[in-house]
Amino acid sequence: MRRTFASSAAVILILALPGVSSCAQAKERWTAISDSEPPSVQISKKAIDGRTVFLGGCNRLLGAGLTGTFSSYQGNALLKSDDQSEPVTFEIAGKAGTTRFAGSVHYYAAEKSWVITGLLPPAFVDAFGQGDVLAVRNENGEAAFIFDLPGSARAAKAMREVCDFESSPSVPASASWSAMSTTAVSITGDIRISTEEIRFENGASLRLATTDRPGIMRVAKPANPVLKNGNLLCGREPPTYVVLGREKGTESLDGSSTLYLKVYSGQEIPPSADAIGMESEGRGLCGIFNYTR
Repeated sequence: MRRTFASSAAVILILALPGVSSCAQAKERWTAISDSEPPSVQISKKAIDGRTVFLGGCNRLLGAGLTGTFSSYQGNALLKSDDQSEPVTFEIAGKAGTTRFAGSVHYYAAEKSWVITGLLPPAFVDAFGQGDVLAVRNENGEAAFIFDLPGSARAAKAMREVCDFESSPSVPASASWSAMSTTAVSITGDIRISTEEIRFENGASLRLATTDRPGIMRVAKPANPVLKNGNLLCGREPPTYVVLGREKGTESLDGSSTLYLKVYSGQEIPPSADAIGMESEGRGLCGIFNYTR
């Protein structure tokens, strides 16, 4: 039996596998079923609560990334207002640490299900294949769904191969940058960035989550850290997005000798173009800080 689910970005066909009523399902492995027409992979598993089910995967026609739906959830960590979206963080923990990805889910009351909005990036699939636990958290950090990840490596490999996308982390695992511009020297000082946070020279930090736009990071936990000389990144408005801009002509931040750190407030996500060069077209820009290494 085939079931169709929708996200705001696309529609993907998935194979609804027979469920298992006991909590033992949480200890079983992720399923991964490939199809050639269209090239796609369907993955499925129950959460550790023994009830919530994830059905999803990738489809080459939709682009590089993963989407899916969560159903049969009986908790209260997510809104249950029909046809409404809310931000969530996809958090993957494993031996290499914890990686977080920004996203959102859309609730459909008729199906009592939450659909991932758009596509989670290939970097999410990489982390999924290497992790031990996946938690989906609301904007207050409360876990709605928790999945253990046995069999995720096989599922991730199938998605990369069948849906034809490469491993592409949004930022280096960890990188140090030296303040170069006057604003960077006087406000942030030298910084260290990763997929999880920005740590400033005075020890303050911002917790980050990646988005589906390379180089565009969402502030995962609301904060307005006090930096050097009592300065703030956006004044009284807490920052909501951070862009890790690279030099023009480079393919990734790894190949750039300059970092243009652009900080935004407000709910509008900056455009992908803001991750290249010093210019900015996104709304809510608070400041641009330049670094070198």
